[in-house]
Parts: sequence; structure tokens; C-alpha cells
Amino acid sequence: MVDNPLLVPIARLLHQYPDGLSEYALMKQLEFDGLELDADPDVTADLLLFRKHFLVMNALYRLEPVLYEQGYEISISALHIQLHPLENRSTSAQQVPAKPHPLRSYYLDWSEFEKSSNAYVRRLLDAFWRRYCGDNRIDEACQVLGLEPGAAPEAIRRAYRRLAARHHPDRGGDAEQFRRVREAYELLMA
Repeated sequence: MVDNPLLVPIARLLHQYPDGLSEYALMKQLEFDGLELDADPDVTADLLLFRKHFLVMNALYRLEPVLYEQGYEISISALHIQLHPLENRSTSAQQVPAKPHPLRSYYLDWSEFEKSSNAYVRRLLDAFWRRYCGDNRIDEACQVLGLEPGAAPEAIRRAYRRLAARHHPDRGGDAEQFRRVREAYELLMA
């Protein structure tokens, strides 16, 4: 396993902040100089931030069994990272079951860091924004048509026809509302 140079500094900082801190606050305390995260002249700010974030999360997940052996459990999220003293500890660090966390295996897989590139990070960000915006737009489209998310295509067609007839400008309806109904229909039927 690749040696993460942030293991010791992060462990030290976690002990210095018993009330916990955010990932952002943790990153501000760390020294990334000398790690050559931006050695390539084409490194974008997004890629540099991704690499710093990956190193921090990798270190946190790798510290879990070590900190357990020292009598602490660690809670990890971007908004709050904190050590919690263990009350009753009867197993060794090797026997500590890895807490199921969807990102744990991702951050412990060093190949994810190695394959990071500007294009890789751009794809990750694009996928995130598509999911984030898409979910909101679908919910809004359902509200416009008066439907529950996941409505069947036939229900979408019926709602569209009913609302289009009501709001069509040629029939004295509101042109803006008709446009919203049409856009909602097109999004849900795509």
C-alpha cells in the first residue's frame, strides 16, 4: 500500500480538535507543499482539489483501525470529522469490522488517485451535476404536471394533454404556463 504522507499530521490534528472539524478546516491546517500534486503544468484547480481531498479521505479511512486500537472511533464526513472515545473495546484493531460506507472502498483504492487527471475529474464533476440537476428538474416537472415521480408514460401523456388544453395560448391560456407544461412533458418523456 502506498504511504500517505498525511496520516500522522491528520491523526495529530484530530486529537487537537476534540469537537471535530470540517474537511475544509482540516485541509487548511495541512501542508500539501512538497507532495507534487501539481507537478504537471496542465493541472487544473479542480484536479488539485480532488487530489488533496482524496489524500485526506484515504488517510482518514486508513486511520480507522489505528485509532480504534488507541481507543477512538472516527466519524467521517466532509462536513464533520471527529474522534469519539470508545467506552467498551474488547476486540483488536484487526477484528474491527469495516463500517459499511459507500465511499470507503473507493478512497482506499489507490488506483483511483493514480488515474486522476483533468479529464477524469471533469467526468466526475459532470456526472455529479447531471444527477444533481436532473433529480431536481424531474421533481419540478412532476409538480408542474401534477404527478408523482415515477409516473407511467400514459399518465404523463394524459396530464400533459389536460394541462396543454387548459393553458394553450390559442384557447386563451397563459403562454408561460403552457411553455412550462410542454417543457415538463418533454423532460419526463425523454
